[in-house]
Amino acid sequence: MSAIADIKLLGWVIDKLLTYSDQHKVRVNEAIASIQEAWLHTYNYLRNQNGEYVPNQELSNLWNIAAMKTRLIDQDLGNRLQDKSRFWIHPDLPRQGRILLLTEIQDELERLNKKF
Repeated sequence: MSAIADIKLLGWVIDKLLTYSDQHKVRVNEAIASIQEAWLHTYNYLRNQNGEYVPNQELSNLWNIAAMKTRLIDQDLGNRLQDKSRFWIHPDLPRQGRILLLTEIQDELERLNKKF
């Protein structure tokens, strides 16, 4: 291969890597936005319900969307958010694993923000 062809190939590879980096940033941003939306709705709900945990389909849906978007960048966190979604369908069912607290989710949001 000639030097010019090598340079063109290298340029193409760099462009592809930059595209992947940009796509990753978009995914991280979408995950953060969806987690924040679910967090805010949950916080407001609990504040207005005096902390009572009763089934709430809207919150379950919001946490499910957050889990789906987060799973693309952090599978473990996505799975834990999915557990949060299931929790809001049946909050009184016994659980094998512990459900993330809202304060822990704030910590995870800060960690995701560092991925930028």
